[in-house]
Parts: sequence; C-alpha cells; structure tokens
Amino acid sequence: MNTLIYTPRLKDTDERLRLKLNDADWAIANRYHGTLRVKGIVTGQKTGKRYRIKGAACGLQCRYDATAKEV
Repeated sequence: MNTLIYTPRLKDTDERLRLKLNDADWAIANRYHGTLRVKGIVTGQKTGKRYRIKGAACGLQCRYDATAKEV
C-alpha cells in the first residue's frame, strides 16, 4: 500500500491536518478533487479518528481546499 497523505483544514480551528489514508478513503477524498463537491467520511490510519470532509472555497492562494470535522 502506498502512503497517501491528505491535508484538509480542521473546520473549527483552521488547523491543517495531515491524514494518512488507505486506498478506499483516498478514492473518497479525491472523487471530485478540485471542486466543492468533495464529500465523505475518511479515517486517519495513524490515529483511527474519523473525519467528515467537504470541499471548501478558499480563494486563489490555495486553489482548492477541503475542511474536516471529527465524527
């Protein structure tokens, strides 16, 4: 398995997360990559915590982003 790192912003604090994802969660996170349509629940492999992810607009400086909220 490859090391697949996903870095959404934590919705409540704007802290940048660094989640190691398995292949199935990576497919969810990148299904609509680069759009506001990103949605799903992913699990960080290192901590086992689950996060609800959503696409978010953040302006041109970061192009496309996503937010995460712990489930």
